[in-house]
Amino acid sequence: MNDDLFNYLVATDELDDFLGYEPKCPNCGSKLLEIVYGMPDSKTGEKAMNGELFLGGCMVGEENPKYHCNTCERSYFENLKDYVEEENNFKMMEDDN
Repeated sequence: MNDDLFNYLVATDELDDFLGYEPKCPNCGSKLLEIVYGMPDSKTGEKAMNGELFLGGCMVGEENPKYHCNTCERSYFENLKDYVEEENNFKMMEDDN
Protein backbone atom coordinates (compact mmCIF):
# COMPACT_ATOMS: atom_id res chain seq x y z
CA MET A 1 0.00 0.00 0.00
CA ASN A 2 1.45 3.36 -0.93
CA ASP A 3 1.65 6.26 1.52
CA ASP A 4 -0.97 8.36 -0.27
CA LEU A 5 -3.56 5.58 -0.07
CA PHE A 6 -2.73 4.86 3.57
CA ASN A 7 -2.98 8.54 4.53
CA TYR A 8 -6.31 8.85 2.70
CA LEU A 9 -7.76 5.80 4.45
CA VAL A 10 -6.64 7.07 7.85
CA ALA A 11 -7.96 10.59 7.19
CA THR A 12 -11.38 9.27 6.11
CA ASP A 13 -11.65 6.61 8.87
CA GLU A 14 -11.88 3.88 6.21
CA LEU A 15 -8.73 1.92 7.07
CA ASP A 16 -10.60 -0.74 9.06
CA ASP A 17 -13.03 -1.33 6.18
CA PHE A 18 -10.16 -1.51 3.69
CA LEU A 19 -8.31 -4.08 5.82
CA GLY A 20 -11.48 -6.09 6.44
CA TYR A 21 -11.54 -5.46 10.20
CA GLU A 22 -14.83 -6.36 11.85
CA PRO A 23 -15.25 -4.96 15.36
CA LYS A 24 -16.14 -7.53 18.02
CA CYS A 25 -18.20 -7.01 21.17
CA PRO A 26 -15.87 -6.48 24.15
CA ASN A 27 -18.42 -8.23 26.36
CA CYS A 28 -19.24 -11.43 24.44
CA GLY A 29 -17.06 -11.45 21.31
CA SER A 30 -19.97 -11.37 18.84
CA LYS A 31 -19.73 -9.35 15.65
CA LEU A 32 -20.82 -5.75 16.17
CA LEU A 33 -23.22 -4.19 13.70
CA GLU A 34 -22.82 -0.65 12.48
CA ILE A 35 -25.65 1.58 13.70
CA VAL A 36 -27.29 3.62 10.94
CA TYR A 37 -29.26 6.71 11.93
CA GLY A 38 -31.90 8.63 10.02
CA MET A 39 -34.89 7.56 7.96
CA PRO A 40 -33.94 4.28 6.28
CA ASP A 41 -34.57 3.69 2.60
CA SER A 42 -35.71 0.26 1.35
CA LYS A 43 -32.14 -0.97 0.79
CA THR A 44 -31.08 0.02 4.32
CA GLY A 45 -34.23 -1.55 5.78
CA GLU A 46 -33.50 -4.79 3.93
CA LYS A 47 -29.92 -4.84 5.28
CA ALA A 48 -31.28 -4.34 8.80
CA MET A 49 -33.75 -7.21 8.34
CA ASN A 50 -30.84 -9.42 7.18
CA GLY A 51 -28.78 -8.54 10.28
CA GLU A 52 -26.15 -6.60 8.33
CA LEU A 53 -26.68 -3.36 10.27
CA PHE A 54 -28.72 -1.94 13.16
CA LEU A 55 -31.22 0.91 12.82
CA GLY A 56 -30.55 3.52 15.48
CA GLY A 57 -33.60 5.70 14.94
CA CYS A 58 -34.31 8.97 13.20
CA MET A 59 -32.53 11.25 15.68
CA VAL A 60 -29.06 11.91 14.25
CA GLY A 61 -26.41 13.32 16.58
CA GLU A 62 -22.69 13.35 17.18
CA GLU A 63 -23.04 11.67 20.57
CA ASN A 64 -24.81 8.55 19.26
CA PRO A 65 -23.29 5.07 19.64
CA LYS A 66 -21.61 3.65 16.53
CA TYR A 67 -21.95 -0.14 16.99
CA HIS A 68 -24.59 -2.52 18.34
CA CYS A 69 -24.37 -6.08 19.68
CA ASN A 70 -27.56 -8.08 19.17
CA THR A 71 -26.36 -10.76 21.60
CA CYS A 72 -25.74 -8.46 24.58
CA GLU A 73 -28.23 -5.79 23.50
CA ARG A 74 -25.58 -3.13 24.07
CA SER A 75 -24.72 -0.19 21.85
CA TYR A 76 -21.08 0.87 21.84
CA PHE A 77 -19.40 4.13 21.10
CA GLU A 78 -16.47 4.25 18.68
CA ASN A 79 -13.85 3.59 21.39
CA LEU A 80 -15.69 0.35 22.40
CA LYS A 81 -15.08 1.15 26.09
CA ASP A 82 -18.29 3.11 26.63
CA TYR A 83 -21.64 1.46 26.00
CA VAL A 84 -25.37 1.86 26.51
CA GLU A 85 -27.49 -1.07 27.70
CA GLU A 86 -30.60 -1.33 25.56
CA GLU A 87 -33.92 -1.91 27.28
CA ASN A 88 -36.20 -4.44 25.73
CA ASN A 89 -39.53 -2.67 26.29
CA PHE A 90 -41.58 -5.61 25.03
CA LYS A 91 -39.92 -8.01 27.47
CA MET A 92 -40.43 -5.52 30.30
CA MET A 93 -44.15 -5.28 29.48
CA GLU A 94 -44.47 -9.08 29.53
CA ASP A 95 -42.80 -9.23 32.96
CA ASP A 96 -45.34 -6.76 34.37
CA ASN A 97 -48.27 -9.10 33.62
